[in-house]
Amino acid sequence: MNEILDEALALLDGGEDFALVKLIGDRGSTPRAAGAEMLVRRDGSIAGTIGGGLLELTVMRKAADVLESRTSRVVDLRLAGRDLASDEEMVCGGSAEVLITYVPPGDSRLEEVLRAVKAARTARRRAWLFTLLPLEEGGEVETCLLDDDGVVVGAQCDPRALRTAVGKIAVHGSTRLPDGRQVVVEYVGAPATAIVCGGGHVGRALAPAALAAGFAVTVVDDREEFADPRRFPGAKVVLGSFDGALERIGVDEASYVVIVTRGHTHDMDVLVQALRTPARYIGLMASRSKRARMVEALRDAGMGEDQLARVHSPVGLDIGAETPAELAVSIVAEMIQVRAGKTV
Repeated sequence: MNEILDEALALLDGGEDFALVKLIGDRGSTPRAAGAEMLVRRDGSIAGTIGGGLLELTVMRKAADVLESRTSRVVDLRLAGRDLASDEEMVCGGSAEVLITYVPPGDSRLEEVLRAVKAARTARRRAWLFTLLPLEEGGEVETCLLDDDGVVVGAQCDPRALRTAVGKIAVHGSTRLPDGRQVVVEYVGAPATAIVCGGGHVGRALAPAALAAGFAVTVVDDREEFADPRRFPGAKVVLGSFDGALERIGVDEASYVVIVTRGHTHDMDVLVQALRTPARYIGLMASRSKRARMVEALRDAGMGEDQLARVHSPVGLDIGAETPAELAVSIVAEMIQVRAGKTV
């Protein structure tokens, strides 16, 4: 999202046209699920991806046609049999519905919406982006943003109809407005943030892995040498006591708290804090025996079973990870699994 958002704003500022590609429907096996996005420049270069391979190549060619005709279109692609443009097999076996939107130079309405998206993400406000498809082929694709306060930016739409659409869709999906238009709804508010509690070996490996997976990252440690921004490029680094750290940082429903401090006392301190927050994910690096002791202590202190069940520990997917780098991979994999709403 951020890569495409920044590139789109840069092109709009520069007075260049481009095509926005959005996967709005998928059936069967496809490289990426609905919601995947890509920007195609007039020179054929891209930002983002809808999965690579022949699907992406075919869509890039369709996007070139859209740029040439200056007309948005919806394309249905079957990912089986022979791709007519390449004489190569597309073997996924599913099908994809792709919206390719032509964005003219200096599109002020879209720019207003995209800047509102960026502001909402920066301020960690809940917001939804609506892409409204035309009733007739070749019509104009419109966009608008609805925030949690009911403010609409962009195309004129009834906030009540937009809220009804949001109520039907959790993160991304398609529905219809009362006027019959198909609308693609995408949650674009606060980005998922990994709060890494502990800047030691595992924390240092975890931060770049989480960044690469699309999480914003905050690292907290009470030791100056470990809370050094030079150790964590691209992450926000907080130097301070673990006591009250999560309250100072701020934790919401898009937060993923990973506890990898240097000792049991700090682990327990942060875990108690985390369980009092609405964090989407709480991971605790601990052996099964250590986890059992900590859970028993929390149970004796009156913590409910529903709360204790929120703790992922031992943290990460069970892939036999041992080194800090391997542990980082397993932890981020579990975070991705939770973010995607998948279960094993």
